[in-house]
Amino acid sequence: MPFQLRSLLLTLFLTASASAHQVPNMTIEADFDSQGHFAMQVNVDPRVILSDQPTSLPPVVAAWFLEQTPEQVKATFEKAVAYLSENLKLQFGSAVLPLPEMTWQAMDGTTNLPLTTATTEVHLLATIKGTVPAAQGTFALGFGQAAQVSLILLLKNPSLTEPKVMVLFPGETSRPFSVAAPSAKEPMH
Repeated sequence: MPFQLRSLLLTLFLTASASAHQVPNMTIEADFDSQGHFAMQVNVDPRVILSDQPTSLPPVVAAWFLEQTPEQVKATFEKAVAYLSENLKLQFGSAVLPLPEMTWQAMDGTTNLPLTTATTEVHLLATIKGTVPAAQGTFALGFGQAAQVSLILLLKNPSLTEPKVMVLFPGETSRPFSVAAPSAKEPMH
């Protein structure tokens, strides 16, 4: 896809996200440090786990999450893990890393603050931490064909002053991104 078209689409998605939040999408902020560790914040619109047609649903309000029992919250997060496991492929050089364990929290999708009863758009935020496999100096993200939404990927490493932004559509893989990796002799944490 030509750069100008991607830039236009990114602008449209960011504008839609900033104003009405009507079109569901996913955002991943991936931060890679100089020692070969990474942290990813995965912002998931719950409409992707509530429907095979997430764009047909309005934004999910706070009551949907706040009124869930602990068992229902657990089931919600399990569905979100299954969705991410099916649709995200972490590729480091020639190695594919299974999704590491993640922690979850519900948040206000318009303010990125904690959820309140006044929240008009709930999002689920997964935090994923891990270590780059030894001697694998690039990262690429594969986005599943069945994802049903677009993905905004923000990549950071110590050499960048601003994150590198990529937009992925279902079935696409991001361009390789340079990351620090432990050498094969260093122990991994």
